[in-house]
Amino acid sequence: MKKNSTGLKNKKDQKIEYCTECGEALTDYCFSDDVKDLEALKSHHENCKTTKKFKGDVCSKLFIATPVQIDNDRRK
Repeated sequence: MKKNSTGLKNKKDQKIEYCTECGEALTDYCFSDDVKDLEALKSHHENCKTTKKFKGDVCSKLFIATPVQIDNDRRK
């Protein structure tokens, strides 16, 4: 199997998802250690905005890494 730049093994037929803004791989990003460091992600996002790479509404990496609050009252 071939390894991509993140060191994850990919099958030939596996489609790799990339951030449309910065171009970094997002496949299995939610399982990486990078999601644990929100400050580093915020810094990366600020860099994308400064270098004019970011033109969207929400950074994909921040969206993936941000914990979700579940409202138990709404689930009933």
